[in-house]
Amino acid sequence: MREAIVATLITASVWAGAATPALASSDAAWGEFNTRVTKACIAASGVRGARASSIIGFDDRVGMVAMLINADGRRPAALCLYNKRTRAAYIDEATGWRAPPRAIR
Repeated sequence: MREAIVATLITASVWAGAATPALASSDAAWGEFNTRVTKACIAASGVRGARASSIIGFDDRVGMVAMLINADGRRPAALCLYNKRTRAAYIDEATGWRAPPRAIR
């Protein structure tokens, strides 16, 4: 009987721990992530001295973030997609990308 009570208490504590909500990432962790993404995208662009936009995040189900890389003025801007799981950066030209002049209805 005593063993059954102990087993029940252990099982209950395991389930209670599993139900605990995840804690948010720290500011330091977000800073490290931003630095890692920026460095990977600039390296993938192959342009020394390139500038990166801020990160454009998507829902976690997508598993990717994006940013624009502005080159030295002689090359077109590039779009970088960064895979959060594999930490791989993918680059393609983003020639002519701009926000629309006004809202589309």
